[in-house]
This record gives sequence, C-alpha cells and structure tokens, in this order.
Amino acid sequence: MPVPSPTVEELVAALRRSALPTILVEGQEDMRIYRWIEARLGTRVANVLPTGGRDKLLSVYERRQEFSNLPVAFVADRDMWLFSGIPSNYDGVIWTEGYSIENDLYAGANLENLLDSEEELEHQQVLDAIVEWFACEVEKCLANEPYKVKIHCNRVVPLGQTQIDEKIRKCRGFRPPREEIHRQIREAYQLQLRGKTLFDMLVRFLSAPDRDIKHSIRGLYEIAFKMTPSHPLMTRLIQEIERSIAEQSSAL
Repeated sequence: MPVPSPTVEELVAALRRSALPTILVEGQEDMRIYRWIEARLGTRVANVLPTGGRDKLLSVYERRQEFSNLPVAFVADRDMWLFSGIPSNYDGVIWTEGYSIENDLYAGANLENLLDSEEELEHQQVLDAIVEWFACEVEKCLANEPYKVKIHCNRVVPLGQTQIDEKIRKCRGFRPPREEIHRQIREAYQLQLRGKTLFDMLVRFLSAPDRDIKHSIRGLYEIAFKMTPSHPLMTRLIQEIERSIAEQSSAL
C-alpha cells in the first residue's frame, strides 16, 4: 500500500525541527528525478522532501515565516498555470519552465532520436491528434469548465490508430480548439503538452512487442537526465535551487 503523504501541519512541523536546508517538491511520482538533482547538488547542500501535491506545497509556502530560520527552496510544476499565468503571490517559488518537471526533462534531451523512421512518422501523427485533444482541454480550463488531462495517450488515440478515439470525443465533449492555442501547443509541444503524456507516447513506440530494443519510462528518464551532455533546463533548475538556498542562508 502507498505511504500516506504528510499533512500541511506535519510538513510545517518537520521544517521547524530541521537543521538541513530543504528542497520542497510536489509528489512521490517525481522523486526519481529529484533524487538525481539532490545527488548533483550534494546531500549536504539540501534534502529533498515531497509534499504530496502542488496545493500542499503552496500551503506550506504561505506559512514559510513559521520556519524562517531554515533555507527552503520550493519547486513546483506550472501545470495549467503555464497557460493562464502564475499568481503573483507565488513569486518566490521556483517554477518549471514547461508544464511539469517531466517536460523540463524531456525537452532538449533528443529522446525522439531513438525512434526509427517509420516509428517517427506514426509518432508525429499520434502527436498531432493528442495535441488537438489536449488543446481542447486547455481551452476548457481557461473557460473555467471541467477539464481532464490525466488520460493515458492510448485511450485518447488507441493502439493502431492515429486519430482521437470516438468514445473520448463523446465522453469529453470534444470540440475543435481555436487555431491560436492549437498552434501554440503544437509548436512548443515538448514544453506545453503534459510531460507524462509525452513519455507515455514515446514508450508506446519504444516498447512495442515487435521491437528488438525496448525502453521503459524509467529508462528514458535516466537517459534524459544522465546521458544528455548539456541539459539547459535541468541545469537551470539546479542553479535556481542553489541560488535560493544560498540567498536564504546568507540572510540568516
């Protein structure tokens, strides 16, 4: 059974007691990436602590005066705020450049070079359909309508197909998105299409039954982080964390 995530009160209490600078992040799903970031920083620089979601992280951020003697870097995914804008009262949070930490990992890592020519062609066709569906959900969010983006790519575009599934069209009330938002997401899809969806799409092809060399999501995460000689977005995130911790430490 999964371990329950701590409450906001428990997180604040833990930070009050801590003597080690801390990097507060969202959830357990992203911890593999953040453990690698922690290793790059060095465990004596800061300890990574998951909160169990962005809402909890921001609630702790709003109470940061209660542990003002401890340097804490807050790192969060933009999610739909990538499109609507980040509220100004969270200026002190370190935000991902793209939709999520997975986007920042994916972008610039050239993972799609693992696809062969036939896979690449179909991948682009599936991508076009996924972007169209995602853009529709983004428009719903911006219009304060119920939206849902946590749907596996194989449900949106079933295996063997390259178009949005009719069941998804009906159950999600799909309507063609505006050309502007559709083009915006398509042109910057590595940063603006949900990161987990990007990795799921790639694994759809790279783990196909008839493929000689197969790749998993965990394997692709590791390739992206460790095998990219110069990863600007991961470097940027690490530098922002170091800067935040250093500035708070010098102010104590």
